[in-house]
Parts: sequence; C-alpha cells; structure tokens
Amino acid sequence: MVRLKWFLIGLAILLFFGGYAGYKYYYKENYTKTNNERIKITFINGFTGGDGSYMKKITEGFNQSQENYQVIELQEKDYYTKFKSGNYDLVVIHGNNLKTYKKDGLIQTIGPVLEKAGIKETDFHPAGRKVASIDGKLYAVPLDIHPLTMFYNKELSSKQVTSYKDLQTLNSKLQKDNQNTYALGIPSAGLVEYYALTIAAQNNINLQKDNYLNFSQPEFADALMTFHDMVWKENLSPSNLGTDGDFQTFMKEASKTGNTKQAAVALTGPWYYAAAKDTYGDDLGVAPIPRLGDKQAVYGNSHTIALSSKVEDPEVLKGIEEFLKYMYEPENMINWADGGQSPVHLPTIDVIKEQKDKYPLAYANQQQFDTFVPAPSVYLFNEQVRYLNDTVFSRLILTKNYSKAQLMKELDKATSIAKQIAETEPRE
Repeated sequence: MVRLKWFLIGLAILLFFGGYAGYKYYYKENYTKTNNERIKITFINGFTGGDGSYMKKITEGFNQSQENYQVIELQEKDYYTKFKSGNYDLVVIHGNNLKTYKKDGLIQTIGPVLEKAGIKETDFHPAGRKVASIDGKLYAVPLDIHPLTMFYNKELSSKQVTSYKDLQTLNSKLQKDNQNTYALGIPSAGLVEYYALTIAAQNNINLQKDNYLNFSQPEFADALMTFHDMVWKENLSPSNLGTDGDFQTFMKEASKTGNTKQAAVALTGPWYYAAAKDTYGDDLGVAPIPRLGDKQAVYGNSHTIALSSKVEDPEVLKGIEEFLKYMYEPENMINWADGGQSPVHLPTIDVIKEQKDKYPLAYANQQQFDTFVPAPSVYLFNEQVRYLNDTVFSRLILTKNYSKAQLMKELDKATSIAKQIAETEPRE
C-alpha cells in the first residue's frame, strides 16, 4: 500500500509538471499581444475602390505576422484633408502632390527608415525613384505608377496599334465597314491632363520653368493641336465627346443606322481594366500607348508612401521599418498587382514578368516605365494645371475651327495663373 501511495503521488507530480510544460509551450506558441499592448502605426490612404481590399491584405498580413506592432489602416475619400488636420504616421501621396507636402512641412525624408529596414533605393525602378525624390532625397517610398494605358478590342483591331499611322490605317478600315466605328475617342474632360502631358513628353517639351508650369510655348500648342486634328481633320475620333468619352465610347457597340458610336481603342486609366475585362473577356487587349509625337513616352501619376513630419517616437519608427520590410517582400507586394496596380519594386516586377499572363495590366504598364515622364515638380501642381484641364482642353476638342492662335491665347492665360499660384510657395 505504501509503495502504491508513493507511486500515485509521483505520477501526479509528473502529470502536473508535464501539463505545466505543455501549457507553457502552448502559451508561447499561441499567445499574441492584445491590441492595447502593441505599438500602433496609423496609415491613411484613399484606396476606397476595388484596390482597397488588396492593401488590406498587406496591412492585415503584417499584423498577423508578428505581435509587437499593429498597423491601423484608414481608407478615406477625403484622406488628404484628414491627414493635414489629424495625427497619422504614414500617408499615401500621389507623385504630383509630393513637392507640395514637402514644402508645407507635412512630411519628412524617409531614407533613414528605409536604410534601417534594409530597403535600398536601387530596389525600385528608376521611374519610381524619380517620382519619390526631391532635391536628391527620398521623401516617400515608391509604390506604383499608373500611366495612360491602351485597351483595344481584338474583334475590331486584331493587333495593337503602335503609332499614329497605325491609328489612321485602322480607322480607314473601320469606317469602310461602319461609319459609327472609330479608331479611338478623344475626351473633352476627364483624363485630359494625361493626354496633354503625354503629348508634351512625346515631343520633348519641358513644361516646367523655375517653380511654375510654362504652357505658353508654340511647340506645346502644336502638340496639343494633334488631338484637335484627330477629331476635326482626321476623323479618328467622334466629335463632342464629354467626360471620360475615351472609355465610354470604347465600351459601346456601334450601330449602323443609329447614332451610337464605338471606338476600337481606348487611351485611358488602368483603373477601368476590371470593367473592360468584364465586357470583352479574352477579346480585350492591353498594351502601351502608341507613339503620337516624335518619340515614345507616357505621362501618368503614381502612389507613394510618405512619413509624417510628426513622427519622432523611436518605437513607432522601428515599427514602420518592420512594416515596410514586410510590405516590400515580393510575396506580399504582389497583392498590389492582384489589385490591378503596377508596382515599381524591382523584385516584384520580376515576378510579374514571370507570370505576365496572370498580370496582363501590370505587365503592360511596367513596359512603359522606361519611357514614363512624371509630373513637373512644382508647388500646388494640381492648381497650376487646373485651367488647362478644365477650360483649355475642352475648347480645343469641342471647337471645330479652333486655331493655334486661339490656343496660344489660352495657354498664355494658363501660364499666368500658374505663375500666380507658384508665388504662394513657402520660402525655406
């Protein structure tokens, strides 16, 4: 009985410590800090469309991958306003806004954070580095570039067009079959900034002079008249197209007896890809835009991730390092390509090349990176270009007998407005 008693006591002790050891192992492997214990990183952006869920995959993946930091992501339409008045650590800034946010003291250089994260400038395509750099310093992490993109209907155009001559040839063929079918549609509003700055880039025209946009150049007027003549002289596009007429005309089916007009090609924004794919399926082609001027070039915008000037806490900065290190792994950044974006991260670009059939949009757009020309680096770019976008381009496209002299008068006015806005730039 005594031996049995001690045996049972020993067995109980063994079970207790064995169970305790097992509990400690389970606790160590499965315990995660509560949200209150983690270092918080606030990240605000404007990804309120279909791309938002793909950025969420990245931020939520990071939160689940470790237990020390928590990225709190906010996706807001008016996120620029909220960032200015709120307290956020990271913000997505379009490339054409970066100079303004730097001048206004809202962001700080992000180079030291990247260095500690082990991310090199050479990890990004040169076009991305150019967008995110001011005075030789990275003021944001390059995320993507979204240039003007070409969609084409393979039923109407069996191969992609690559030049102005190709558009003329295609248009002649289409018009013989149905006079309501055109090569492309030129809008009077919408993505007109992309059209205007692309044709400037393709004709080697530099629109920046000192700190303002200099539209008042005869060469720029000649280049812009290309679009007027496409409509009113070459008949390559239907006339009187309104906002986003480039894409709307592409999505229609031409009638032979009615007034419904259709375009075989759309020079438009890559964000329309999902809608075009739903309509055309395998008959949708995606490619770089054709050369309409002296050389191949394209304008567009971009997303960058910037660091608020308010961030000083070493623990928050360390968390940002870890987050960026996670985000810029190809297996994580590829989520952004899944969302229809075109990352400028070179290792991710390599993945897209290897799987170009899976990522046709990103692959087509990254082929344009070498000829990409970003917005001029001026203060309040959007305000400086507004009169050109809202007034000049619409008159150019909607007025049949519009002359170069009339256009030059408007370009002079646009330049005068840009100069006045540039004068508000803060002095350092």
